Amino acid sequence: MAMAVAAGTLAATGAAPAVAAAPGPSGTTPVVSSVGCASLTSNANGRAQVRNICNHTINATVSIDWGWDPDCKSIRAGRSATFTWDSTGGRAEYAYEC
Repeated sequence: MAMAVAAGTLAATGAAPAVAAAPGPSGTTPVVSSVGCASLTSNANGRAQVRNICNHTINATVSIDWGWDPDCKSIRAGRSATFTWDSTGGRAEYAYEC
């Protein structure tokens, strides 16, 4: 449900989700992936950190899979929020405003 709402919001604003980055030379995926003001700055199984890169407060979350994403959190300008979930769900694909 959250993804459907987010997809509709992104479509209405003309924004598109960030494409997953290709693995780097060390076999790790680059950390930065964002949509709008929400920037994924840390990403591990079951835990991700999102930074608000804009100069106003936003609501944001991360995309885990098409069926479920963590609840949105309010993030003040220049601040970060940590999102957690069951680590068996894997890593976040990207951060987005909601």
